[in-house]
Amino acid sequence: MNSQQLQNEKLNIINWITQIQDYSIVEKIKALMSSSAKPYILTDEQQETLDSQLVLKPKSYTDVEKAYADLKTKYEL
Repeated sequence: MNSQQLQNEKLNIINWITQIQDYSIVEKIKALMSSSAKPYILTDEQQETLDSQLVLKPKSYTDVEKAYADLKTKYEL
């Protein structure tokens, strides 16, 4: 998805949200928003998959942000 398509999708979502009348749905969306700010912890299976695919030391990463930062450095993302 290119940046223009992404912007269009985000605008579609914003327009859809503005039409919501049910307060419980708004509360669920707010909960999703706040939960996305929490760090993501990888399961053992996810960690092993990541390690094997990226040829990294097993168990060297416990969260996605650290793995991404190191990969960004390693592969100049």
